[in-house]
Order: sequence, then C-alpha cells, then structure tokens
Amino acid sequence: MTIWALSDPHLSFAQAKPMHIFGEHWRKHWEKIERAWRARVRPQDVVLVTGDVSWARRLAQALPDLDWLDRLPGRHKLLVRGNHDLWWPPTATDAAALPASLHLLDGEALRVGDAVFCGAGGWLSPADPYFDALDHPRYERELAALERALAAAMALGPTAGIHALLHFPPWTSAGVPTAFDALLRAYPVRSVTFGHFHLPHEWARAPRGWIEGIHYTLAAADYIDFTPVMIPAADVPARDGQAASIYQPGSPG
Repeated sequence: MTIWALSDPHLSFAQAKPMHIFGEHWRKHWEKIERAWRARVRPQDVVLVTGDVSWARRLAQALPDLDWLDRLPGRHKLLVRGNHDLWWPPTATDAAALPASLHLLDGEALRVGDAVFCGAGGWLSPADPYFDALDHPRYERELAALERALAAAMALGPTAGIHALLHFPPWTSAGVPTAFDALLRAYPVRSVTFGHFHLPHEWARAPRGWIEGIHYTLAAADYIDFTPVMIPAADVPARDGQAASIYQPGSPG
C-alpha cells in the first residue's frame, strides 16, 4: 500500500465553474488530475484529498464530483473539509450514503492496515494576516476537532506514527507555526498533509519536507501540477539533513 495526496481539486461536474479564470494551468484541470492519478495510484493504495473537493453548495450537487473520485484507483480516499466545501454532509446518515471508497474525517481517525490517519479541516490562526474576528468560532471548533482526531488515532492502538490531514496549513501565510502545529507535535505524528495555499509567496513559506521529525506535504493541486504526490513510507530524522530550510520557529498563533 502506498499513500498519495492531492488537495484542492475544486471539482464542479454538476454545474461547471471555469477554473481557468485563475490561470491557464487550471484549464480542464480534472483531466490532468485523472491522467496523472491513473498513472500512479494502484487499486490497493490510499489517497489523501485534503479539502476544497467540490464547488457544490449542496450534497446532491456534489455527488457527481464524489462519484468521479470514487471511480479513480485507490481503495480508500480520505477527505477533510476545505473552506469551499459547503456541500459537506450535514448528518452522519448523509455521510454513510457516500460512495464506498470515500471516508470523511472531521475529528475522527481511521486505521488502514498498519497506518493510522486522522483529520480535521483546520482554520486560519489569529496570528495570520488574513484572520478576522469572525473567524474565532471556526478556529476554536477546528482546533478542538483536531485534538479529538489525534486522541481517536491514539485510541486505535500502537502505531509507528500518525498521518494527519488538514486543509489549512498548520502555519500562517507568513510562515509562522500555529497552535495547530503545536498540537500536532504533542502527539506521535509522522506526516502532515495540507492544501489551501495557491499563491507562490505562500508556497515559499509553507512547511515542506522533514522538519524536526515530521514530514509536511503541501498538496494543493496547482502546486503539485495536478499530480498526486507520495507520502514517505518511512521516518527520516531531521539530522539526516532533510529538514526544510524554511523552518522558522515562532509562537503558536
């Protein structure tokens, strides 16, 4: 089993949204994703889809997008909620009716073989330049959801390390670790996968690679050229020289 990641597919099969208004590289981006996905992902693999899955505002509108994901290779596709995922199922009954290969993580954990995954959407930190007072309730909710998810992962039994999924990076857009990152570091987390960042200056400041024993993956579709990226299968200590050079310690926000 190989673990792959791709975030922010921004699908809209039910009601087309012209994504190329955000740049020509987005034109027919779903075709690029499918071509690369089928070339890499095997039926037994796991794919982490870390938010902004669909532009749909209601679950019924999102079903064509979710069915498309279900038909792609991969035994399990693990999803967390992005800020644009307004379709996110309002009830557990709705979630249970989704295609079989899709698993929604919103403060939950899941074991697949020897691997343990947990996830929450995350949110902007009060230390982020874009944070607004109205963000406080969602920030507190998502921080609590991540803590529930990590505790649930620990309850699944011994693990070589937890694979954590977020939509929002656990660092601010200015490159400062947040309270989400501090919480992740309080548990035996081995990898953190996230998306949300779409601007080159954000990419440059995002945590990537091995940083103090945790592997960070920025999987935003446009950043990875719409191609699923592999999550490392083994730990690589920071002393091996693979820690990201952009690491800037700071106070959690």
